[in-house]
Amino acid sequence: MNTLLLPLSNFNGSELDNHLEYIRKTRNNSKHYMTRFRGEINSEMQKSWYSNISKKINPYIFIVEEHGVVFYPVGYGTINIEGDSAMVTGVISQSERGKGFGRKLFSALIEESKKMAQKVSLEVLENNTIGISLYESIGFIETNRDHDVITMELKK
Repeated sequence: MNTLLLPLSNFNGSELDNHLEYIRKTRNNSKHYMTRFRGEINSEMQKSWYSNISKKINPYIFIVEEHGVVFYPVGYGTINIEGDSAMVTGVISQSERGKGFGRKLFSALIEESKKMAQKVSLEVLENNTIGISLYESIGFIETNRDHDVITMELKK
């Protein structure tokens, strides 16, 4: 089983619409883990976000290839370039969690980020202990805490 991190800019038409809808639903199912906007996003909001996206924000779909034939999304991620730093975020579908995809997604996001920026950071809610453990095991350390949001930076 291979995983692929593909830029949304690679897609158009109904394929892009399907990926945007997948991202919207996956994000809404995980909104309680969001560090910024935690509200529900509807289809129009999602389409507006993508059509007005800054060139500093790079959205990706995270896809699994099985037996070289079947492709299906298991998550998504974004890389937001802020100065010399890349702020990464990612979500794995609830039904796909616990299978190692989170580690693969964030490893791929880090690899891409290093092509665009000197530093890689992320935000996580302090009650997301599974996420924090994953990020620490990859090499992130806490650099700031603001209420319930922890900022972590890659040190490896």
